[in-house]
Amino acid sequence: MALGAASTSILVAACGGDAPKTETTTAPVETPEEVPAETAPAATADCNDLSGLTEAEIKQREAVAYVTVSTDAEKNCGNCRFMQEGTQANGCNGCQLFKGPVVPEGNCKSWFKKDA
Repeated sequence: MALGAASTSILVAACGGDAPKTETTTAPVETPEEVPAETAPAATADCNDLSGLTEAEIKQREAVAYVTVSTDAEKNCGNCRFMQEGTQANGCNGCQLFKGPVVPEGNCKSWFKKDA
């Protein structure tokens, strides 16, 4: 079967061959920049790392029975007068009673309500 030039044009047009080209654009996707560890917020710091503490400092933490998760929702490091926000070199919180990092959800037997 032979197709004429007109028939070929119709078939090509029906398939989109002669259709005007439209460009679609998408908005560029921004990827977040990686934050260097030394400037990252405390949320990304390992506030359970005790590797820089001496054995005596670890024993002092144990003597006050510090735990990273309080068993009493009303008594935690976040509402304790001894917690020192962001005082550790890695951005974690510290405590006036012992060395090393503490987390707001933690607790120890020396908990004392922070003044309002």
